[in-house]
Amino acid sequence: MLLPSVSMAEATTTHQSAIAPPAPAQVASPSHTSMNRAPAARLDEVSVTGVPIPGNPLSQAPDVDVVTSNDIEAKGAANLGQALDDLAGVDSISTGNTVGKPVIRGLSGERVKILSNGVGVSNQSFGVRHMPVTDPFLLDRVEVVRGASSVLYGSSALGGAINLLPPKIAYDKTAQGEVMGRYDSNNREWDTGIKATGGNGRFGYAFGLIRRDGGDIHTRDEPTYFPGPKAAAHPDAPAYTGRLKYTDFNQVNGDVAVGMHDDTLGDWTLRYTRWNDEHNFLLPPPGGIKPPSAGAEGVGQYIDDRQVQLDGRFNAGGITWEPKLMWQNNRRRSNAAGYPRDLGFDGDIDLQFNQYTARLVGQNGPAFGLDGGKIGLEYVNKQQVSRGHTQLSPGGEVNNAAVFAFQEKDIGKLTLQAGVRYDYHDVEALADKTANPSASVRDAHKQTYNVVTGSLGAVYAFTDHLSLAANVGRGFRAPTLFELYVAGQHGGVAAYQRGNPDLDPEKSIDTSLSLRWHSDRLQAKATVYRNLINDYIYLRDTGQTIDGLPVLDHEQTNAELYGAEASIKADVTSWLSVHAAGEVVRGRRRDNHEALPLIPADNVRLGARFTPHGNDWPRQTYASVDVRYYDSHKAAPGDPFSQFDNAPFGRASTSGYGLVDVGAGIAPKIHGQEVRIDLRINNLFDKAYRGFLDTYKGYALSPGRDIRLTTRIPFDL
Repeated sequence: MLLPSVSMAEATTTHQSAIAPPAPAQVASPSHTSMNRAPAARLDEVSVTGVPIPGNPLSQAPDVDVVTSNDIEAKGAANLGQALDDLAGVDSISTGNTVGKPVIRGLSGERVKILSNGVGVSNQSFGVRHMPVTDPFLLDRVEVVRGASSVLYGSSALGGAINLLPPKIAYDKTAQGEVMGRYDSNNREWDTGIKATGGNGRFGYAFGLIRRDGGDIHTRDEPTYFPGPKAAAHPDAPAYTGRLKYTDFNQVNGDVAVGMHDDTLGDWTLRYTRWNDEHNFLLPPPGGIKPPSAGAEGVGQYIDDRQVQLDGRFNAGGITWEPKLMWQNNRRRSNAAGYPRDLGFDGDIDLQFNQYTARLVGQNGPAFGLDGGKIGLEYVNKQQVSRGHTQLSPGGEVNNAAVFAFQEKDIGKLTLQAGVRYDYHDVEALADKTANPSASVRDAHKQTYNVVTGSLGAVYAFTDHLSLAANVGRGFRAPTLFELYVAGQHGGVAAYQRGNPDLDPEKSIDTSLSLRWHSDRLQAKATVYRNLINDYIYLRDTGQTIDGLPVLDHEQTNAELYGAEASIKADVTSWLSVHAAGEVVRGRRRDNHEALPLIPADNVRLGARFTPHGNDWPRQTYASVDVRYYDSHKAAPGDPFSQFDNAPFGRASTSGYGLVDVGAGIAPKIHGQEVRIDLRINNLFDKAYRGFLDTYKGYALSPGRDIRLTTRIPFDL
């Protein structure tokens, strides 16, 4: 038996108040519409928590999907982006196998809020290659909320929220968990992990540990012409193919938790998590200290993230209170271009912050004619220090204080959900916390913002199977220290970047309409949406250069994103199911209609899953085939690496391509012990292509064929 999964979570019926006793909600997780559906049992009880009104995903006005640990591990996902990119409307900005940065409806980075069990975490995600500091192996499930979520989570939730849920403590078990081993052929990566939980009824524990050791990724071998006299005749050919040097990484990640379950005092959990990573990035030529003829060069980075979180849950005054306290310490060190990680840290960029969060949420029952909801307070303090030779993002302090309320009302078949929130946010750059401050940091003044956001949603149940959901929400995002005061060479985008201390907060109006069908044999969902963002912050190419690199300034404009996404999963027979998902998203400036950066290419995914039954087949046998097609896509003027459309190699715009993935798995019992074996072959035909959200696309191909073999041995003592 695996660690507790979403199928064991508390569930509420569609029209139940937030603190009513849980009851089975006979639905399956929307994550079953993903393209590489894992060999998991049907999830008959689902309760999402990363939304204003906890309960079944189908009862929420926003679009919500749940991906379980079993889905993630069977797929062989090494990062968060890979774990989620099968969902309709969710994509991943990738950099080899190291980085997987989620994109929700065309928004990413600081515009998608990453949460650890309901508490926002910071990832220094100002760079396109700055990955979330979480390991998917250490999670029980992931909840993806599409659309503006600022009412619940404040700044940075313009595009949505991703709530990372750790394994629950199994108080009634001595020990249960699993041992996992995996090999990825493409980058010769070995993953080894263990996780377990148990207790004595009142006190319990949980822990997990995983090491990932990945080598250089491999692309299909194609002709290269740069540098050389033939480069001008072949400007679209990549600079590098085959085995890509300087794309390796090494991680050791883990967490440990202790908890108490008491009928009087409530439930309390104290958890420590550490994510430790060092990796190389392959640089574009000439990107380092050597001429292009000397070959590929890399840059080394080192990331260490530690989190301590205290979570509680108890009843008082007719309200279920959930206090949360978190301390996060994050340090990012990066070498100058041309100095890979095996040379050690050279002192170029050294950023560290401590972030303290206190959050108190109360789930109330019926009151004032309403059926229940949430009220809450939150305070966040972030203190950052910049010690490196290059300032890039400066040292400084950020404070955010907020109060919010969200309530629900049932009127027959109609459920209404509404909320409001007030945020006070201030940002101050500090020269005494910056080793080499720029002039703008030395002259900086505290920036303060007062923002009110709200949302209104409705779900109408036509029948027991068919419902229509509509949602409108106002979101905001305050400018970051980086956007206000960055000054220096940013190796992650091969450019020199400058901040703008006059930036205003981004403010959005996000609307969506979703038609949903759910029955025992068919689950389908289709959504259209529009997100208007005023004062959208973007990077403008000034046309100037410093040390041969383009100079990019932060500016603002009004922007619009709109699109449609759909997913379907149908059980054709007891042994065959088919599934599909697709999306179309557009993002543009409203003044000149130029495209916005990092908008995913239109894509569609079709697949089938075979689950034969009977004594002639091994236990839990399955096989799957999936076909993915991505349309051609032109790089926007503000896209990272868009300058490579005019380089003597590679390109930032991409052509259309299709990929075929296959999978299979069994779970035999060997000497009475279950062993789960999952095989995935991605890019079966080793196709040469460039993914639009692959940050190596400007000068290298995307990964070729990858065979992932995962073995898991569950235990239950």
